[in-house]
Amino acid sequence: MPPAASPDIVSVFTIAAAIIVAGFGGQLLFKKTGVSTFISLILMGVLIGPVLGLFSRAAILPSLGVFAELTLLMVLFYGGMDTRLGSLVKGGGRVALQVLVYVAGSTMAIALAANFILRWDLISSLIFASMVGGETTAAVVIPLTRSLKLPEVTATFLTVESAMNSIFSIILYFTFVGIYHTGTNNWATTFQTIASNFSVGIVLGALLSVLWIITLNRLQEGKYTYVLTLGLVFATYDISSRLGGSGELSVLVFGIILGNYALLNKMTNLHLSMEPLQQRLGLFQEEISFLMETLFFVFLGLTFVIARASIFENLSMGVEILLILLFFRILATVISTSGSDLSKDRGSIILMCAQGLVPATLAIISVNDGLPHASEFLNIVTYVIILTNLVTSVGAMLRMRRQKLGFKDFMAGLDPPAAHGKAAMAKSAAQPD
Repeated sequence: MPPAASPDIVSVFTIAAAIIVAGFGGQLLFKKTGVSTFISLILMGVLIGPVLGLFSRAAILPSLGVFAELTLLMVLFYGGMDTRLGSLVKGGGRVALQVLVYVAGSTMAIALAANFILRWDLISSLIFASMVGGETTAAVVIPLTRSLKLPEVTATFLTVESAMNSIFSIILYFTFVGIYHTGTNNWATTFQTIASNFSVGIVLGALLSVLWIITLNRLQEGKYTYVLTLGLVFATYDISSRLGGSGELSVLVFGIILGNYALLNKMTNLHLSMEPLQQRLGLFQEEISFLMETLFFVFLGLTFVIARASIFENLSMGVEILLILLFFRILATVISTSGSDLSKDRGSIILMCAQGLVPATLAIISVNDGLPHASEFLNIVTYVIILTNLVTSVGAMLRMRRQKLGFKDFMAGLDPPAAHGKAAMAKSAAQPD
């Protein structure tokens, strides 16, 4: 008879089960009300961590850094795979303008606010601002565009924007961190180092992706191709980092080229065809994403610091950042949609400002890297995620009321029939872009 598991181990598995069930319940709540799952997961983490003290923040943070880096790589890889180059070319001008004004404008304004209000040095302020400056999370935006029955042109605009601004934010973050590590005395040397870092990352990511596409085309009928692909993603990150390149950028480029493999058919005589494999990758990733996001946002709540001295200050800063984000989102939307059909949906575009995985991941990575003020970054970022998701949820409810959209229709949009989803995925994979 095997020995009974220790109470600590039993407790861990019990809490893990509760977290997964809570994540599923959060998805149901999202489908019924449009209230983001992230909010309930963060609050659950706060409850079992800082409030009840079931987990220690100090014990969680070291391992959470590795989990955050893994999560970031998954976001970059699948964000790249979901980026349709054809859509970027067709509507890229307006989306690029939206992203440029929103991300660049809000990042600079938030950095100045942190510099003047919190008295952080400029480079720390820029690092923090790059985390929350203009990101929108596809995990909330994409389902809501479908469920609120937004016009196709608006849904495409918001979908492409969520991919581009997340990538832009990540690149800005690692650029500013690179400047911090190399020093700011010699800007020319700093930018040369960063340019070299990015160049190596792009070239290696592209080269390894092309080689893997050719290999996958031969192996796609076999088992475990998904796991093997993930293994190569991690290997790409490792090789690029060891050779002085940006591992994160390599993974992003790897995903973009793999997701748009059909372009190679136009450039070569390879005659690649991987639609069934693309479907399997997409379906499996859906399950993995749910598990990772559920655990990640609960862990984010676990790291939250409840201190009377800082709660009001951090919350006030979170509200100020929200106001900055809304100002630049209004400005960016008015400019980018001017003279187009998108102008009819400006209100919906503006309110689709929910942030999620990217700022949370970058904040935790900054703590793991020991950056100045990183603990404060983490708390304020958590407030910003909650506040922006609340704004998006309220916006979704207002549109539902204006359209007289019933919950049945709303839920049908959030959870379309599987057959429809598979067909759309197959169609997307088959498009040559």
